[in-house]
Amino acid sequence: MRRSLIAVPPQLTAVLLGAGSLLILAFAPAQYLGRQQDDLMYLLAAKALPTGRYELITAVGHPPLTSTAPGWPLLMAPLGFLTDAPGIFQAFAALLLAAGPWLLWAWLRRRTENATALLAALILASSPLLLSQSGTLMPEAAYLIVFLAALMASESDRRAIAGGLGALLVLVRPAGLSALPALAAEPALKRRWADVARALTPALIAAAVWSAWSMKRSGGVQEAGELALAYGGGASMSPFHVMLSNARFFSASLGGCFLPPLHADGTGAVLLGAVLLLTVSLGIARALRRKTSDPAASALLGAVAMHALWTWQYERYLIPLLPLLLWAMIEGLGAAAPRVLAALLAAQLGFQTLPRLGRPSPWAEPELSRTYAWLQSHPAPGALASALPVRDGWYAQRPCLPLPDAEDAADFAAKLKGARARFILRQDGLDIGLSAGKSAPLQRLLDRAYGQLDDAKRFRKIHEEPAERASVYEPL
Repeated sequence: MRRSLIAVPPQLTAVLLGAGSLLILAFAPAQYLGRQQDDLMYLLAAKALPTGRYELITAVGHPPLTSTAPGWPLLMAPLGFLTDAPGIFQAFAALLLAAGPWLLWAWLRRRTENATALLAALILASSPLLLSQSGTLMPEAAYLIVFLAALMASESDRRAIAGGLGALLVLVRPAGLSALPALAAEPALKRRWADVARALTPALIAAAVWSAWSMKRSGGVQEAGELALAYGGGASMSPFHVMLSNARFFSASLGGCFLPPLHADGTGAVLLGAVLLLTVSLGIARALRRKTSDPAASALLGAVAMHALWTWQYERYLIPLLPLLLWAMIEGLGAAAPRVLAALLAAQLGFQTLPRLGRPSPWAEPELSRTYAWLQSHPAPGALASALPVRDGWYAQRPCLPLPDAEDAADFAAKLKGARARFILRQDGLDIGLSAGKSAPLQRLLDRAYGQLDDAKRFRKIHEEPAERASVYEPL
């Protein structure tokens, strides 16, 4: 550990970390419930778990929740015995995220001096990536906490605890599989196979049980199916194209945190992000030269490999990686780390965080509010079909179903009628986070479904909200 050049009293450290946590809480809830659809699914899953039927009860036919790993719903489920109000779930999620800076500081204090660890924790606390998810019911906050706890347990040679946390990690997000080698890297190099088993067996069992249940209920595993759709068949995507798109997106997302909003999504953000990631690469190399089995380096390399080829891209994916990225930056910067981190913190606070503090969230209300109001005013029986059916059905207050996959308009209409769909909601310009954008197979399927709605013999447009770029159709 490097000697500290700046002495920070323990009381001041606690005050600053507390201020970081309060900052996170001040932004909650950063988004309306359901904006990301999956957040609403996690809430419904948390309510479904205690019933013993892990099913989406708001959807036609109550399909199994095979797309929603049960770890995060399991952590939220006890709150359901207190109230059904979403607010308590959102508060719990915000509190978990607010604990992140403290855990990052505690972990980094083992690897660097206090002032540098504190600066990194404050960068995490004030990151617009975190603040934009404060109080949302996505699993990244829980993953961040469980991952750091597992990493510290592994580094303390508490393999059984690390193994239990690893099992929870893969159930919170299947992406946790990429972090498992980090929990067993050191004992594997030393051929301590019993420790390797203690670290990995619980997580592998958890992943196997979840996969087996998913295959039994739906015939497959969600993530495998998504990759097969993206990379399989004649309309498949190029892995090289995906890697380039993801590299640009995540570079811009990281670099944009430290630039004014006007430049936070442009070339400057990409270049700054690329420079920071080059520093991260240097830090990983230095750490591995010092210790081949460094768990933080192993976890970061696993995450980079996974996200390079994963065909979805969201800024929230960076939240669990920020602790590792900040650690690797510290390693790469060496003695310059405190000064550079202080400059990054000042830029982030000045350009991004403080100007947003106290302002209403741009995502406080559903963007289709008027469309939902119209649907609610037409209480005819039947389901609503849409591209984001869980969100849209929740706010339209009717059963939901996804747009069916059909080769032509006749088949499309027949499937909708078979499911007793009363309305079909079309939202143009919908960004569903695909790495390949409009050329992605899933986007092409959505475009085909929207095109089939133009068949005037089978569908009729009955309502339109131009400002929301939304239209409602009914089958004839």
